[in-house]
Amino acid sequence: MRHKLCLLIIIVLLGMGNCAFTWKLPKAQLPEASIVLDINGEVINGLTRENQLNLKREQIPPDFVNAIIAVEDKNFYHHPGVDPSGIARAIITNIKYRKILAGGSTITQQTAKNLFLSNEKTFTRKIKELVYAIQLERKYSKDEILTMYCNTIYFGEGAYGVEVAARTFFARSANQLSLAQCALLAGLPNSPGNNNPYLHPDTAKKRQAVVLQRMLEEGKINARQKEVALQEKMVYARNSTVAGDAPYFTAMVKDYLIEKYGQRMVYQGGLKVYTTLDINMQKVANQAVASGLQGQDEELQVALVALDIRNGHLRAMVGGRNFSHSSYNRVYSLRQPGSTFKPFMYSLAIDQGFTPADTIMCEEVSYKLSNGQVYRPTDYGSEHYHWRPFTLKEAVMISDNVVAVQVNDILGPKNTAKYVKRFGFPDLSPVLSLPLGPIAVKPIEMAAAYATFANRGVYSKPIYILKITDKRGQILEENHISQKSVINKENAYIICDMLKGVLEPGGTGSHLKNIVGRNAAGKTGTTDEYQDAWFTGFTPRLCCSIWVGYDLNRNVNLTGGAIAGPIWANFMREASVGAPDEDFDRPAGIDIVNICLDSGLVATEACPRNIEMAFYQGTEPEDICYYHLSGLEWMLKNEDNKEQNNYRLPGNWWP
Repeated sequence: MRHKLCLLIIIVLLGMGNCAFTWKLPKAQLPEASIVLDINGEVINGLTRENQLNLKREQIPPDFVNAIIAVEDKNFYHHPGVDPSGIARAIITNIKYRKILAGGSTITQQTAKNLFLSNEKTFTRKIKELVYAIQLERKYSKDEILTMYCNTIYFGEGAYGVEVAARTFFARSANQLSLAQCALLAGLPNSPGNNNPYLHPDTAKKRQAVVLQRMLEEGKINARQKEVALQEKMVYARNSTVAGDAPYFTAMVKDYLIEKYGQRMVYQGGLKVYTTLDINMQKVANQAVASGLQGQDEELQVALVALDIRNGHLRAMVGGRNFSHSSYNRVYSLRQPGSTFKPFMYSLAIDQGFTPADTIMCEEVSYKLSNGQVYRPTDYGSEHYHWRPFTLKEAVMISDNVVAVQVNDILGPKNTAKYVKRFGFPDLSPVLSLPLGPIAVKPIEMAAAYATFANRGVYSKPIYILKITDKRGQILEENHISQKSVINKENAYIICDMLKGVLEPGGTGSHLKNIVGRNAAGKTGTTDEYQDAWFTGFTPRLCCSIWVGYDLNRNVNLTGGAIAGPIWANFMREASVGAPDEDFDRPAGIDIVNICLDSGLVATEACPRNIEMAFYQGTEPEDICYYHLSGLEWMLKNEDNKEQNNYRLPGNWWP
């Protein structure tokens, strides 16, 4: 059966060969690099820059040539461009499964496809491929065809040609590749996605073994060379010219484009991609991360994401410590946010009638859970309780856990979980510890949620691609801002004011105020056992969320204020250079009052600890603090208020 099929194919090929005498090769579709632009029209390197670097025949490593011929087309130097036996095998396979699974393509056919045709799997395209392969063999030598093939084949990760593949996977030029590395690269074109060593290292190694075995069978290496190559440790790394200035952002854009438009269009179709990234802010972000983690364990990871407050445009992104070592984007990884989750619950508290001056006692409390266990929230540090009342603003400033859980208990965890969902989070478990951040969220979700407070209660869905056009300038897609009002502007301003206190003396981020050097607000976060360290904060124009931690379950052993906070502060300072130092826009229905932190009442000159707080008009305390008055002053005040019977008991809030 197979012999008859091969004979038939040879007859057909001879006929096609005769036709090919009068058919001319079409003009090669030379690749046109796609371009990614930032918000200011600057080119973002990394997607297509140097994604195809052509080598001469003598520059291609002999080990790679032997490997690619052995695994892709062992009869390359002996057939006329097509291999009847290979085609026969492919036809039988396709008939068996009733769809095109195999192509039986020679290196010449693959070169013809790369130069003249698309990747669609149709019989018409296959016939054209065969004809063009025969034409290529008539016009060019075998070495010329092989050179074209090695310079146009796709290896994955945006790499066309063996030179860029070497830089992409091993951070070196092709002439520096070892036998083991050549064999691994030769195994990738068969299925670039499935064999990607960054994503599937075990699969890539298995494919490498197949290539080495084929090389052994073809007499290109001996058994000893094969074993040495198999034992060589594969260390994958990208050359810096491949990574570019915004590698995690570019990779995100690339993945989106490939999924929607296909690899060939992305890398060779001349697309223009208009994005929201600000390359200058991106460079600042890179520097802030590098400086902030200098001297730290090399395995300690980081995520930084910055959004424009007004529209949700993504301005900067760092998805990890070193893209060359790990392309995993941690901006989209799920991590417990710790105390950075508290402001959302306090927003509900303000909505339900609490004020920043209301006081709650930090003392030992216990709750019996539905499973019969007893939950006792404690504070950070060796002393689990402060044994004194805190105003809600100071509770936010020092990140008091016990007070936050008590407020959540008053509000009702189900109400809190439902309310927090407004800020762009998925469904959350209605647990008492919700404000302490036990539920995993993404850094980009945190940035978008916090930006809501600075944007007068309007949530903006993060966006990073504005427009895509083809090489003729035709618009393929266009994205627009997506916003919704989730809390009123007065509530948003009050939370902004409470978060500004975090950067004031006594706050967990007080050491960051002078670094930022402008009006800003934010919140620290540290999870149990110091596994995750966070700082999320904003100015009136820019919101940034920082996460620092390990990919696996290891402890950072540093607080969010100590490790994430300085990265945030340095980034915000440099990213805001040239922008005016604005304050948050205060709505008309808000009053600002100086409050004593000990009593929660209007502060006097005698109050040693006081801070300004924002209130809905008419909800601010009316009484002057009597904690720090002299005896005579207290009696005079008591006499003035006796008839009104207008006393306030600090430390209590009556729902």
